[in-house]
Amino acid sequence: MTGNIGVSSPPACMSPAARIRFAQDFFRFAHLIGGPISFGIKFDLPCPPDVWTFGQHSFVSADYKLSQDEFELCGTMLERLAYRLLAMELNSALERKFGAWKVRCCHSDDLIRNASVIVWIIRNAVAHDILEPRWKIDNPALQNQRFVIADVLEFDTTGLNGKLVRRVDFGGPLALFRLSEKLLDLIS
Repeated sequence: MTGNIGVSSPPACMSPAARIRFAQDFFRFAHLIGGPISFGIKFDLPCPPDVWTFGQHSFVSADYKLSQDEFELCGTMLERLAYRLLAMELNSALERKFGAWKVRCCHSDDLIRNASVIVWIIRNAVAHDILEPRWKIDNPALQNQRFVIADVLEFDTTGLNGKLVRRVDFGGPLALFRLSEKLLDLIS
């Protein structure tokens, strides 16, 4: 198998809404594949090719070997990459539509303000360390606060600064996905 077969990439110059939809698609894919793996559920993957070549380098089937622990961690990483991508695209789209961070976090509309804060904080946590993400809430105005998105999620930052990210802290990846659906209407 060569490195050029079956490879596609997202179209260039995607609109913010299209970028969010692409991030949602990757989220679905990551949770379909990575979710079960990260919880230790046995998952049959296709057999790797005997040889995979790209340029002057190649992989043989033995190069794909992973222990069960490594396999589960990779499933978790796939999930984290999905909500990292979604948070980053939401943050970028909100910035394009409603202005820079300082404008958005003081916006008069609760949805825009709270969504901007939530997305920003999640983005920062996973962008700085994907393997062991920690909450990085340096701004005292954002510490020990509740940010609510009606019918979607409630994010309480009390005592989170510097702690390892847990899914439950922000309502979980599915809450972020539902937030992306709600914001898509505003951004389109």
